[in-house]
Amino acid sequence: MLIGLAFHCLPASAAEPVPQALSLHRKSVAFPSEVVTASMGAGGARVTGSWVNSTNGPAVIHRGVIYQAAQIVPTGSMMVKPASLVRRVNWRYSFLTPVPHGLRAYLCNYVRCIALSGAAGTTTAFDGDSAYSNFSFAFVIDGNGGLSPALQGHINYVAVNYE
Repeated sequence: MLIGLAFHCLPASAAEPVPQALSLHRKSVAFPSEVVTASMGAGGARVTGSWVNSTNGPAVIHRGVIYQAAQIVPTGSMMVKPASLVRRVNWRYSFLTPVPHGLRAYLCNYVRCIALSGAAGTTTAFDGDSAYSNFSFAFVIDGNGGLSPALQGHINYVAVNYE
């Protein structure tokens, strides 16, 4: 799979910066040759499935600045159809260094960003959005100024259940 690993840093302009929905242009994705394409069953029954993927988390070096991680692209044993709809998303993020007070985390797709309640969980906030969408985590730490030491991102993970 080919994924761009560039991290983006968005300057915060408000007292409480919140990331915006992402402009998620499809990255180049090479699916393995053993991928099986899902098809509708007899009678037009809906095909359900899930895809799971992860990226490295960003380093957060300044308070009050939104740091967006690399986009997480759909993958899995079945190719996701563009018409597939998200039903539930499980998430998990972690850091290699201690998390300072005031961390706010968000999960974003092409339509919206949602505030996350903790380092792991499940949401139906993306219900009805295309399952053929990239996701990205965004992090901001309340306040201003540099962090010492920097908050070093580790793994950002999503599992997207769709039909």
